[in-house]
Amino acid sequence: MYSELMKIFLAISNALLYPVLILLIVLIILCFIDLGVLLSEYPKRSKNFDDKFKGGHLSRFYNVLNEVILKYRDDEDLCTIEIEKLLRDCMAEISVKLERIRLMIRIGPMLGLMGTLIPLGPALLGLSAGNIEQLANNLVIAFTSTVIGLFISAVSLVVTTVRRRWYKEDMKDMEYIAEKMIRGSE
Repeated sequence: MYSELMKIFLAISNALLYPVLILLIVLIILCFIDLGVLLSEYPKRSKNFDDKFKGGHLSRFYNVLNEVILKYRDDEDLCTIEIEKLLRDCMAEISVKLERIRLMIRIGPMLGLMGTLIPLGPALLGLSAGNIEQLANNLVIAFTSTVIGLFISAVSLVVTTVRRRWYKEDMKDMEYIAEKMIRGSE
């Protein structure tokens, strides 16, 4: 009975190895894409406050804000409600942008650990059978998947930290310009 259960668990575990390795490859590709997007986005982000809104990365928000203020200029309460909704929508959009990367911070090490533990069973079987080549091949897969999983997590953490800081600053600037424009339209 015990040996049959062990064979079933080993078969399930071995069946998970290829999906785990494929997911690690997909995540490392996404990780490099995110890093590339971050590096390409950096020069587009203006340090000058006015440039951010007039032709910069926050110009879309500025244009929509102007439309809202023009549309509801006669009703200050409704204008304030619409601007608050606009700001909440921007915050939700930011959360969605960060969600996948935050997920990669957690999933990378999990898949790396799975990629480490799954080949250890066959490696130990190879060791017990005296098959050093099987042992070595499985250990290579085990250790490289750990490194890849940790690399995915580390790069995703850096990307998330930088983006979170950028978006926090953007939200402060958007709230400030919205308040300033409301006061200016009164």
